[in-house]
Amino acid sequence: MKTYISLSGFDSSQIVSLIVKYGVEGKDCIILIRPEVELDTRGELTVQAIRDLSRQIDSSIDLQIHRVNHRDFEGMVVSLKALLEKAEGQVIANLSGGPREIFLAFTIACLSSSGKIFKTTNYSDIDRSLHEVTLPNITAVLEDRQKRILKDVSMNQPTTITDIAKRLNVSESTVSRQVARLADLGALHLLQKGKTKEVRITLTGKILL
Repeated sequence: MKTYISLSGFDSSQIVSLIVKYGVEGKDCIILIRPEVELDTRGELTVQAIRDLSRQIDSSIDLQIHRVNHRDFEGMVVSLKALLEKAEGQVIANLSGGPREIFLAFTIACLSSSGKIFKTTNYSDIDRSLHEVTLPNITAVLEDRQKRILKDVSMNQPTTITDIAKRLNVSESTVSRQVARLADLGALHLLQKGKTKEVRITLTGKILL
């Protein structure tokens, strides 16, 4: 099961692109984020276009509208974070379209719940295409030893666990455990190169460092 959560503005093409890219089938859920008060009929036309499309594909697709108060920034962030946390299946979040006030709140909600999201996308107004983006894990708390490893990798990448251990004068087993934990947090990327693993820092690692 997939749950699509997308900002919804006056253009349905970005939501259609989302559905085309990842596919949609019966029992999937599409949640469109809209302001509480509709001041322009174009927003409702977009919703209707997506409703019509989903019904043509499969009548069991669940289309929901999540309303937020665009004047209450904190309330929007809390509401959208709760929406993400309760979403079922593979959550695909689209960070594009819709009013700017809601876009900012939704982005913050996604960053604070990045572990819940399967895929994050952004629709480009420049080339009119959908792109995947990787959200950094900004909520992790690091130990001092993990920070030392991140700093070492940042200064010497690509590197290996053996080389990190030599530079920091600690055992390879200790470095291996910490690197694995940092990789689980998304702070390091490991790539198998023959019998060794190449270690690089990620955007999450740079932000946490």
